[in-house]
Amino acid sequence: MSEFISPPAPRKSMEGKAIIAAVVASFVAVTAVVAVSFVRGDEKSSTGQNVGAAPVPVTSNRLGPVTTTTTVPQRKYTTTRPSTSVSSVASTPTGYRAVTGPNGIFVSIPQTWTVAAGSQTTNHQADDPATPGALVRYGASASEVRPLYHAVAANESGVKTGYQRIKLATVSSSAEVVEWEFLYTAEGVQRHAFARYWRRAGLDYIVYGASNAADWSQMQQVVDLVLRTAGPIA
Repeated sequence: MSEFISPPAPRKSMEGKAIIAAVVASFVAVTAVVAVSFVRGDEKSSTGQNVGAAPVPVTSNRLGPVTTTTTVPQRKYTTTRPSTSVSSVASTPTGYRAVTGPNGIFVSIPQTWTVAAGSQTTNHQADDPATPGALVRYGASASEVRPLYHAVAANESGVKTGYQRIKLATVSSSAEVVEWEFLYTAEGVQRHAFARYWRRAGLDYIVYGASNAADWSQMQQVVDLVLRTAGPIA
């Protein structure tokens, strides 16, 4: 899955048709998927702290996941999603607030968390001011042609440091919903990440949460709540 990079505006002095064709080709190539920009190595909190992993944009045609052995036990996340396609105050738990992101995605995040535009136009990021490195990203972009599972699995090769897969699986038979959970190391600190992807009406949506591994037991509760309130549903 490749990151979104806005194409440059063509200059009037350029040769029209050739430049337009190049720009369109570039735009199509880089807007294919949402996932990697959520977990890139240049990931930072709203305070500027570098908390990044290393998944690098991958656009190869490799199908199927990398085989990874790990003894880390799998965490079972709820797969319950909203029964409606729009957010409502009634569905927002006490202590949380509803927010919206790119391409119509919505989630509920802790009331005190700060929200800012993400590193790419396809995502927003919410940070926990009390726990350095704890964050949630949410957004959507145009679906790839290949199945969602294969698009997500291709990102494994980009995680270079301390990668351990905990889970990578399709979790719904009625729709394309994929979950990816893993460990990685950033600046000598082990981190824990979990992402859910789902495909709906030509868009690939993602909710991604990460924190230092030492803080994950607390972060797990936030991730579970964010996932339960995320939409539009698949």
